[in-house]
Amino acid sequence: MNLSRSTFPIKSSIVRLLFFAFAFCLAISLPVFASETGDTSASQGHPHDAMQAKLATDSASQLSTLAEQHQEEPTEKGPPLGTLDFLMSSKYLAWFGMMVVGVVLLLLNGINRWVRLGMILVAFVLFGLDYIFMVHPSPMCGVTKLFTFWFTRGTAVPIFLAIFLAIFVTSLLGRKLFCGWVCPLGAFQELFNKIPFKPRWKQFNFGMFNAVRFALLAMFFLTFFDIKSYLTYFAQDIGNVPPDLLTAYSAYSVYDPINYFELLHWGGSDVRWWIMMIILIIASLALYRPFCYSICPIGAISWLLEKIAPGHVRIDRKLCNDCQICVIKSPCPTIKPLLEGKDFTLPDCTSCGECINTCSRKAITFGFRR
Repeated sequence: MNLSRSTFPIKSSIVRLLFFAFAFCLAISLPVFASETGDTSASQGHPHDAMQAKLATDSASQLSTLAEQHQEEPTEKGPPLGTLDFLMSSKYLAWFGMMVVGVVLLLLNGINRWVRLGMILVAFVLFGLDYIFMVHPSPMCGVTKLFTFWFTRGTAVPIFLAIFLAIFVTSLLGRKLFCGWVCPLGAFQELFNKIPFKPRWKQFNFGMFNAVRFALLAMFFLTFFDIKSYLTYFAQDIGNVPPDLLTAYSAYSVYDPINYFELLHWGGSDVRWWIMMIILIIASLALYRPFCYSICPIGAISWLLEKIAPGHVRIDRKLCNDCQICVIKSPCPTIKPLLEGKDFTLPDCTSCGECINTCSRKAITFGFRR
């Protein structure tokens, strides 16, 4: 079948490079994945249970990890896992691999609608189905639970610290590389946003959405310090605290009732799960990544880091003729304010790169120049 450049505007050399990039990612992550799942006799059903049980149980032994992990005790307890151990596990290597592939495609202008669709579908399958790699501890835990344990016990739980570093160190290099190329919930929203649907609001009031997002983040910190003494008591005597009482006090977090990462546990059948899922799908059809723009604490913090990240989409003013084609064809609300020079109030740029090939004058590029 003969595909013209207008149908699939990507050079064959880029296709080959993408293939080798995926092969590289698999080469570095599969041996680790195999070693993590090698002892199949220790678990049945889920092929990743043995390693994930070790990760969950190890974190619990360090500081009582989340009840949301619910893993079985491993047959043999090894030494406690550190932050580097988590960062070198197959899940995190796959995270980094996806981000590397994304950056390579961005630098080579190798992204169009179909390439982008394929990449977010891969991200969702790998990290959002809770089968190949566990969803939890979720990215949101990398902010909320890390902060909670740090201030109640004075210790950073390695599994949460690893999530935090993997997300925000890479965000310091390129704008929202994790959010745009790895996050399963972001990929889920974007997949639905690609379905033709009307009405659709691409240029919404970002300032209002961002204010809500930062208000939630502020409420999280304020409510935490208000009951910090109670949480500290529980953390010191965690083994003797009744689970129901601990659950009641853990619900202080404003994020717990609206943690949409919980939807990625696909066994949910209660009314609350269905209501939240329907709301998210409808909102994603009409808006670009609504959870990310209005709720997610990672989105809020990484929006601040966008201002200093050297890797980002840029406009060559000498080549741009202000035709607005990129505004029409790009799925996100970011390119229009970027053209207008509103850098400080710019909506989240997830470095998806779909705007780059919409410009026939090559005025839009991604790079690491300051």
